[in-house]
Amino acid sequence: MRNSILLIVIISFFACTNAPKNEVAESAATEIVIKGEAQGTTYTIKYLAEEYEEGLKEHFDQLLDDIDMSMSTYVPNSKISRLNAGDTIELDDLFLEVYNLSYSINKKTDGAFDPTIGPLIKAWGFDFANPQKMDSALVASLLESSGFDKFIVDGKQMYRTNDAARINFNAVAQGYSVDVMAKILDQMKVENYYIELGGELKVKGKNKFGDWWIIGIDQPDGKNLKRNLAQRISLENSAMATSGNYRKFYEIDGKRYSHTLNPITGFPAENGLLSTTVIADDCGTADALATAFMVMGKEKSVNYLGQHPNVKAYLIFSSKGGEYETYVTPNLEQYLLND
Repeated sequence: MRNSILLIVIISFFACTNAPKNEVAESAATEIVIKGEAQGTTYTIKYLAEEYEEGLKEHFDQLLDDIDMSMSTYVPNSKISRLNAGDTIELDDLFLEVYNLSYSINKKTDGAFDPTIGPLIKAWGFDFANPQKMDSALVASLLESSGFDKFIVDGKQMYRTNDAARINFNAVAQGYSVDVMAKILDQMKVENYYIELGGELKVKGKNKFGDWWIIGIDQPDGKNLKRNLAQRISLENSAMATSGNYRKFYEIDGKRYSHTLNPITGFPAENGLLSTTVIADDCGTADALATAFMVMGKEKSVNYLGQHPNVKAYLIFSSKGGEYETYVTPNLEQYLLND
């Protein structure tokens, strides 16, 4: 759903299936693979079971369609699109869960994560709209139309109080979608699985070889599309999301801007952070925090991580000399794999 950069390279088990897109295959080692397309990207699910459960892929596809109809700004008649157009909407559980998660992360990060900056996202051209010529006066005006106070939840209904207010869940919805997909496998009592959607992922248990799932993180490099790994991580029963600024830019009047907006200033974030990988219990939280850290910069992100030891992170930033440097939370170091 969001215009995110696929920063995570999955380096295990690409050869486990030759099934075409949207088809299901089962390997000899009872690893079942489901692939599909959703939210403007692709998804891959791998799980260990004796046999594939009929209709499971269709169940996942329907779930992802439901999420789109609830909170995709790219679907004209979705609930979020109708809310942004001024309608009072009936809240479904999917929408309400993402709204509550977004509100919680917004408060925890002192506003660094804020899905209510929809007016700014649109004006900057970050949702496929035509970018406007931005200046401080226009940004200040758009900031006045942003904020959670511009949206009212009244029981199972929601409406906006400002005609220009717009909400946008693109920086959290993919991670949340992964969590909802994982719940399906949890309800099936599946003990070993891997779920990835647009680069956001969640794993449980072990792979078909009896090892923890091995995940790679891209080395930031905006010069070309070649992907080099910065690090490999052994992931245990966790969710992981990555955000970065080094490949995707917007150009207005000859000036390049990163795609991450700072909700405090209203301008694209500029702080030296190139990539943030966050590992948490749920992928929605990891997704939102990865975006928030790109706004906060290294120092504030490290301070946050020091106060939240349940979150792991791998930060890549540019030094004053232009070299790549990294910060790894102490609780992640034992999971790093060195070749």
